[in-house]
Amino acid sequence: MLWLARQQEDLEADRLLGEQERRATRGRRLRAALYGVGDVGKQVVALLARRPDVQIVAALDADPLKVGRDLGDVVRLGRTLGVTVSCDPELLIGGVDTDVVIHATSPYLSVASPQLLPLLASGKSVISACDELVYPWASHPDMATRLDATAQGAGAALLAVGASPGFVTDALPLFLAAACSEVEALLVTRVIDLAKEPAAVQAAAGLGMTLDAFREAADQGAVGLPALLDSVALMAAKLGWRLDRSVEMIEPIRATKRWETEATIVGAGRVAGLRQLARGYRGDAEALRVDVIAFLGAPDPHEAIVVRGRPQISARIDGGIPSHLATAALMVHALPAVAVAPPGLLNVTDLLGTYADRIGS
Repeated sequence: MLWLARQQEDLEADRLLGEQERRATRGRRLRAALYGVGDVGKQVVALLARRPDVQIVAALDADPLKVGRDLGDVVRLGRTLGVTVSCDPELLIGGVDTDVVIHATSPYLSVASPQLLPLLASGKSVISACDELVYPWASHPDMATRLDATAQGAGAALLAVGASPGFVTDALPLFLAAACSEVEALLVTRVIDLAKEPAAVQAAAGLGMTLDAFREAADQGAVGLPALLDSVALMAAKLGWRLDRSVEMIEPIRATKRWETEATIVGAGRVAGLRQLARGYRGDAEALRVDVIAFLGAPDPHEAIVVRGRPQISARIDGGIPSHLATAALMVHALPAVAVAPPGLLNVTDLLGTYADRIGS
């Protein structure tokens, strides 16, 4: 009966949130601004342009080839949008009235945080695609605290989402685990064919590097997924687990033949991809695992999630989830909720409902 009462509480909370969303925007469309019109930003624009309930009011990008042009032309939408791309951040801080800024410039907090802090201080709520912002409390606690305090002080909400981290490697496993009465371990595997991914994803995998150059870059955090351990930390936090240790490894995958992509040429013997593995342990037992295998021509791309528990759950997504399209969709779908969310630094499980918060209880 306690479980049923909790679910009734959840449904009532969801109903009230929906009413709050409708009241906040009654009689008008949501106003969204773009900060970054790269691969993800272009996908966001294409999705928003199909939605009658959202109005794009501004766009910002540092690329001089985009500045001064109509946003529709920049993203090759096939029509103009009446929004001129600017390079001046002040446009978003005080120049336009927006409900939410969609921020997609960098996976690294060192780049994103100087852009985000002025926005938050001005009271602008933000949805970001920054990988290191999805759950920064373990890896960047000082910056997480600063961003949270700035947002709360100005009444703004800040949420970061993405395909990984932010969905496949943390939120989705937690959602599946909600069907278990007991959870012993969460195991996630991603197999990605980099030949089908955009240039930015290929570059992050170190395509075309020598093996030695890759390993040196990996030691400096210049290649690979920058926040894989953050997915482990997020799952542990939501499960109520204290991890005794977390470890990560990253290794290059060598090309066995010559490849040509739109962005680069990869010779045989050079880097064709990577394997990156993050693990969290409770005692000596592996409790959390995120294993990413990404290389050119990878056969059978897919996402696989195993929940060891009672019952045991196995889920598989054949073909895998396209990184940038999924990230854009997650950002767009989060717009109404973030527009009325409580102030502060949120994470994706805050918008999933309360299931994830109760798994470990």
